[in-house]
Amino acid sequence: MQVSLIHMQISESPEKNLETAEQMLYRAADSGSKFICLPEYFAFPASVEDRNKIEDIAEQTRKPAVNLLKRVSKDVDAYIVGGTIFEMFRGKYYNTCMFLKNGKILGKFRKMHLTDWEKKVGLNVGSTFKIFETEHCRAGILICADVFYPRTVRRLASLGAEVIFLPVSASRTHPPVQGHPLTTKRAEDNRVFILKNGNTRSNSRGGNSAIISPWGILNQAKDEMNTKIISADLDITKLRKHRLNAK
Repeated sequence: MQVSLIHMQISESPEKNLETAEQMLYRAADSGSKFICLPEYFAFPASVEDRNKIEDIAEQTRKPAVNLLKRVSKDVDAYIVGGTIFEMFRGKYYNTCMFLKNGKILGKFRKMHLTDWEKKVGLNVGSTFKIFETEHCRAGILICADVFYPRTVRRLASLGAEVIFLPVSASRTHPPVQGHPLTTKRAEDNRVFILKNGNTRSNSRGGNSAIISPWGILNQAKDEMNTKIISADLDITKLRKHRLNAK
């Protein structure tokens, strides 16, 4: 089962970011990937952290991003993990990742552990885990800082997740990290694949994309500063045997 991460160069133009995302989504689908993931805040301007009006950001980016994801998912034979957007739900804003197939939103996950900036602009905390039963595997989603908390990953794995998608966007306030020590440990401890999808701007701060198995890194972006597709084949049968042998 091939999966792909879009390791994106984020620009100041939301329109350009959406154009890049669209091109790369189609390219990844053409290569045969069954799951394609985008980074956290993929449609936002690169300097979004300097802004403080959540309504303006959501108004500028939400609808175009959702329309793009629906349109592409209708065209391709793949599940799309739609990075994240600012979503309003029952009068509150959330950092939300959508899971799509055949032009339809199959479900959403709202970030549970917010950064100081996200709290400052008025985002709210999500509270519900979601497992997506597909013909290929059981998939789950976490967003960036959610992976910092062992209990969060453990809970998702206990619900049956075999593959965890992790859109990230490490900001300049994130301490610089070499490699993937945290996500590697989470994948090993919970016997899951973790697909961390970052952007080129956050490479040096732990935001470089990587496809990680319980037995090691399968592929990673390293220090690429250009938009690139990171792909790997996930052996779900091997993972299930690995879990059985660990009992």
